[in-house]
Amino acid sequence: MVVEMDATSADGKTFKQTAKFTFNPPKGFDMEFLSGPMTGTKHTHTYTPMGEKTKVEVAGEFKIQGLDEQATRKAVLAQLEQLFNEDNASLRQYK
Repeated sequence: MVVEMDATSADGKTFKQTAKFTFNPPKGFDMEFLSGPMTGTKHTHTYTPMGEKTKVEVAGEFKIQGLDEQATRKAVLAQLEQLFNEDNASLRQYK
């Protein structure tokens, strides 16, 4: 599935980007950015059941236009932490 998204950067600028999702239920999904500041980024999210919990692994190559490797790593880890916290809060409502 290809999706066009509106996004906001850390400095408050808005932009459009296009991403391709390939779903592999129930194990996870692959995501590739086709346009926008993250063009060329490819990553895989894998979910592994572990009793009452689920292990989430994200692996890939991340690129953000205008950022060096260290700044990209910092931005990606911050975004993944935010997504984890949002998902975790939402999932707690289903127990």
